[in-house]
Amino acid sequence: MYFLTNTSRLNEQVVDKIVLQLNRVYPQILTNEEAEKFRNPKASLHTRLSDLLKHLQKKGDRHCQEFYRALQINAEQLFNDLPSRKIMKTPDPTEIDTGKEQYMLNDRGK
Repeated sequence: MYFLTNTSRLNEQVVDKIVLQLNRVYPQILTNEEAEKFRNPKASLHTRLSDLLKHLQKKGDRHCQEFYRALQINAEQLFNDLPSRKIMKTPDPTEIDTGKEQYMLNDRGK
């Protein structure tokens, strides 16, 4: 949540698209009234996004997964930059780098 709400990573258009997608495709996730609340231009974008994420967290994992699916569709680069996505992309530290090992063997004269 901190990553998304900090330093204006999401703009108003993207947040509106996400809210509309959740409301139209999954009305059980966001009702019309809830969608209006999270699209209210009178509230700051940071507040609306924070409230939306808290609201979805209270509703459960499936609702949060749909938010991230909507984020992926509407802001793919930001989705790929999520800290949780970066952790998933890091190589396995126990995995042997065969290219490096081959170099080390060659360095030993073999």
